[in-house]
Amino acid sequence: MNLDALYTLTHGLYVLGACKGERLVGSIVDAVMQTANKPVVISLSCSNTSYTKECIEESGEFSLSVLGKTINPFIVANFGFQTSRKVDKWQNVDYELIDGLPYLKDNLAIFRCKVLQKIVFDSNTLFVAEVIMAESGNCPDKPLTYLDYRSYFKNDVMDSFKKHIEGKESKMTKDNNGKKWVCTVCGYVYDGDVPFEELPEDWVCPLCGVDKTLFELQEV
Repeated sequence: MNLDALYTLTHGLYVLGACKGERLVGSIVDAVMQTANKPVVISLSCSNTSYTKECIEESGEFSLSVLGKTINPFIVANFGFQTSRKVDKWQNVDYELIDGLPYLKDNLAIFRCKVLQKIVFDSNTLFVAEVIMAESGNCPDKPLTYLDYRSYFKNDVMDSFKKHIEGKESKMTKDNNGKKWVCTVCGYVYDGDVPFEELPEDWVCPLCGVDKTLFELQEV
């Protein structure tokens, strides 16, 4: 089977949003299509390794933000090159909450969807969902497709993520042992005067609010 042939079946690129409790998660997806008009139903395919997919299975709902061709490449890198298991991706972008779900402010359109059923395959899970909210965005643009990404946009996305990582590393501070305490959710590096081990048990990350147990001591 020539798998390259599948790349001729191009799709748009979307930011998928969901929640786990009060925590926001998200990822980049491309396998989205409308499957019915009455009611309005779409299908969405997610990798079975996706943390966002797990959160959708728990909550039964998700958001979609449609990306345009002039979107900042970092948006795709932010949601596509790291996992919500460890990173608060939404803190890195401009977004708004609507009834508890996150949406990019820079969008062509937004959708809120309620899962009707799911089909599990070896590699992916297919969600069939009813669209319960749909709004046009404020971005006068054409949709960014997966073909665009593969043809010319991928290098820009990779470069933007490299700069992001380099910027975070430049802000990291070393302690006397050449190590640092790093939040595994948002990447915040503790650099306070009080030794990390001596911080009170109710201390939380000043960026994302998680407790001390989600910090790791990492080598520089």
